Amino acid sequence: MKKIIIYLSVIVSAFFASCEVIDFDLQNDPNRLLPDHIDPDFLLNAIQIRFEGAMNGFNLAGDEIMRYEAMNDTYTDEAEPAEMDNEWNNTFSIRENLRILEDLAAQDEALRFHKGIGTLLSTYSIATLVDYLGDIPFSESNKGVENLSPKVEDDAIIYPALLEMINIAIDDFRNADRIPTEDLFYNGDTTKWIRLANTLKFKLLLNTGDVTALNELLDEDNLVSEEEDDFQFPYSTAANPVESRHAYFNRGYDGEDGQGEYIGNYFIWLLKESKSVIDPRLRFYLFRQTNTDPPANLLGCIGSSVHDFCYTGDFYWGRDHGDDTPRAADRFLKTVYGMYPAGGAFDGDNPSRGSRSTNMGGAGILPILMSFHVEFFKAEAVLRLGANGDAAASLEAGVRESINKVLNFSTIGVDTAFVPKQDDVEAYVTNVMDEYALAGSDNERLNIVIRELYIATLGNSVESYKAYRRTGFPEGIQEPIINENVPFPRTFALPEEAVNANTSLKPRPITNQVFWDTNPGGFIN
Repeated sequence: MKKIIIYLSVIVSAFFASCEVIDFDLQNDPNRLLPDHIDPDFLLNAIQIRFEGAMNGFNLAGDEIMRYEAMNDTYTDEAEPAEMDNEWNNTFSIRENLRILEDLAAQDEALRFHKGIGTLLSTYSIATLVDYLGDIPFSESNKGVENLSPKVEDDAIIYPALLEMINIAIDDFRNADRIPTEDLFYNGDTTKWIRLANTLKFKLLLNTGDVTALNELLDEDNLVSEEEDDFQFPYSTAANPVESRHAYFNRGYDGEDGQGEYIGNYFIWLLKESKSVIDPRLRFYLFRQTNTDPPANLLGCIGSSVHDFCYTGDFYWGRDHGDDTPRAADRFLKTVYGMYPAGGAFDGDNPSRGSRSTNMGGAGILPILMSFHVEFFKAEAVLRLGANGDAAASLEAGVRESINKVLNFSTIGVDTAFVPKQDDVEAYVTNVMDEYALAGSDNERLNIVIRELYIATLGNSVESYKAYRRTGFPEGIQEPIINENVPFPRTFALPEEAVNANTSLKPRPITNQVFWDTNPGGFIN
């Protein structure tokens, strides 16, 4: 599905750094577009596109600190004040557009479905912003000239308000009688939107540890549970007039510059070396641009005492976590993202870099909240919080659903001779479940669950970043090989633009912890 961006004069992102927006009650300009002149379908479309922008930004911000890509500087650089500017702006832009949509729905009951979607997407983006930043403006935000410096509120106070927003969205979905013309996620399917709303609740409650409420949702059994329920944003092959391809694809396949980022050696090792069997998703996740070993002069780490991996072999060419040495002339040699989720090429023992030209053209997905995520969440809830359920069954379901999603993602350019067979899948699942059965404690079992979540959630570092802070797992994740004493960002720095525009905001260190992260300082690296 092609991304569509509708530019409305009510969307003025330059103001959102301070949560300042246009107050329509104060406008007397007859040429300015007013809420009663807005097409609600266009407005909802703008909300959805802003939401994709926010979630994609959160994901890209977490890729390096979570080792999917190799961090080539320090945690302080990765979580710097400018890092969250766009995510902040998009989140509060969604909130402002929702306020306009709420006004329209108050005058027209037929817009309840529109409002339900807007409410849920706004809730999701605000929750993620809280999870990355901690305390933010909330109840006073988006008041326009009435309040140009909205106060910062305790993140622990914001969460209950978000849960109530989810309830409002569910009520709208249940009572709506008109389906929007532009539902980019579920095509107007009420059942799927309600399942998503319940699952977003589950995510928030997993953070807070409210086992009673979690059990109620488990008993109700109306969560995202099948692949057809997956909450994902579909990209297209279109680059004009609006760039609509997956960001990973643009990094590795577009233009003459080649791949700028390195895939993390830890992640490559985890897929191909950490078990007695190779991960069935490997050839879909990653694409090798060469079938020769990298020369020592380009690799730059042969004989180094600080590198844990340097080179993992089999022509998979990445970098260690925290390797800040100068980058080599290897843009068309290093490993790039593959078919899933980037919409790139399938790896069939590529005879040359030219084989990457048979690809999906960037028509990948942003995997925001998938059925396999939910199974791993269930297993964690059982092991960490004592929730109802069978952790082993949920772990196995999560692994199987992830592998099935990846292996059946596309047939474009797929050489079936290299696609893992069912026996390969069974061998991998058996390996995981045998390890789980031999684990001597719930902590050891939880480590396995979070490790498999980490592997499965490529393309959505949001979930692995939160799980890492909640649990400290996966155990043995690579620590920075250089500048190892720079603390891991328990939150990101407040956006620079927002701090400059809002006198209520003060810079905070990245060692600040969001309220649900109750683990000690220095708990993770």
